[in-house]
Amino acid sequence: MKAAEVFNLINVGGTDHLRKKLKKYGLEERMKVLKDCYPHVGSSNRSLKFFKENFSVELGALASVECDVDRAVQLYRRAEKNK
Repeated sequence: MKAAEVFNLINVGGTDHLRKKLKKYGLEERMKVLKDCYPHVGSSNRSLKFFKENFSVELGALASVECDVDRAVQLYRRAEKNK
């Protein structure tokens, strides 16, 4: 899935479908998609709300390691293990 598809679904109100689709991806694949979306997360109130409610932990991991997907996956898994 490309970032353009993600934002198109958000803009047309398909956020439930989008969330389910992204959650079905493996963590690494989901992080790759989120990395592509990262620069535009705050481009609209809808997209900001969607990412904040559904993928804030993943985006936080990406931000912490300067969008390095492999390191973000490791960080996310460590955080989930320590919950």
